Amino acid sequence: MSNHQALVEALLMKSILGQELVDTKFHVFSGRSAHLRKVIRLQDLSANDIVLTARSVFFAELLSRTGSPDATFVDFDGGSEFEDGIALDDYGYTSDSDLEDEEEEKASQTPPSDVSSVLKGNISESDDDDDDDDEDDDDLLIVADTRSESDALTSPLQAETPIAPTPIQHKPQAVNYRNILVRDTAFRTLKALLLYLYTDKISFFPIKSQGLPRTDVEIPNRSTSWPCSPKSMYCLASKVRLDSLRDQAFHAIRSSLDAKNILQELSSSFTSRYPAILQMNVDVLLQHIASVPVIQNIPALLRRITDSQLPHGADIMISLYQKFLLQHHPTALALANAPIAPIAPIAPIAPIEPQKTTSGLKKKGKKGKK
Repeated sequence: MSNHQALVEALLMKSILGQELVDTKFHVFSGRSAHLRKVIRLQDLSANDIVLTARSVFFAELLSRTGSPDATFVDFDGGSEFEDGIALDDYGYTSDSDLEDEEEEKASQTPPSDVSSVLKGNISESDDDDDDDDEDDDDLLIVADTRSESDALTSPLQAETPIAPTPIQHKPQAVNYRNILVRDTAFRTLKALLLYLYTDKISFFPIKSQGLPRTDVEIPNRSTSWPCSPKSMYCLASKVRLDSLRDQAFHAIRSSLDAKNILQELSSSFTSRYPAILQMNVDVLLQHIASVPVIQNIPALLRRITDSQLPHGADIMISLYQKFLLQHHPTALALANAPIAPIAPIAPIAPIEPQKTTSGLKKKGKKGKK
């Protein structure tokens, strides 16, 4: 039996016994307000500790409090101090594309004047379905009216006392679950992670620099798939030490890079945080070094580096130079990186003592003989 199947069976057994399936609730921010410089809209996600602890050492340590405390996963008492959000700088990942921008949402909302036209369009697209519904409603009316007209006229009018159903007594169950506030991860990212822990399935949106609207992306099955940003998931998977998920996010990022967006991604704050991502970006840049978009825009990147506008600018230049040597002068690079044998220390030279003369001793010896 696979580990995944064993987890599913454990949850099914708990549900059959009527046991609570929610042990932990994560409270996560889902939106970003640019003008307030805050992350906003706290939402809840529920999880079962059996799944969390079995799939992730990080969550096992977090829930058992055996590992070192994490400042971004903290116990939450459900208070209102976070209802207005937290500062974007305290969130840590200011460019998180899994946060829904408040301004973009307002612009994309349908105005009230258009609601009727939208509804009308939906109705017109399902006229055939409405006809079927009408026929079903007529059948329901005929079945419901079980008395004939003669019965209704001849039967005396009697006030029938309705029989009140006996309510089923349920014993209130105390629901005890742990509340955890997540300060550096978006709702969409953590939701996708929890689904991965339950099902081993993950799907990703295109990265924003590709310029593809997320609404135009075809998701294989939206009912069983909650896509997220691969860059956001790379951050979270690295944090919770899920190497397989981190690698899937890495490959999704790599497949999204081309000549048009490589310079933008190379200069991003996300790239500056992870050396493996930086090295991968430099590899892609060298592959497209002679492309028109790179030739036209790389001078601007170099100016930003020389002006100290990129904290990882020196790392970019060093990596570029090393990869250039590896590609065109591998022998020289190998010699430069070869370990140098330690030179044995030279023993200090002892000072030369002045020689003592023996002439005086000889004279004394001669006098002694006399």
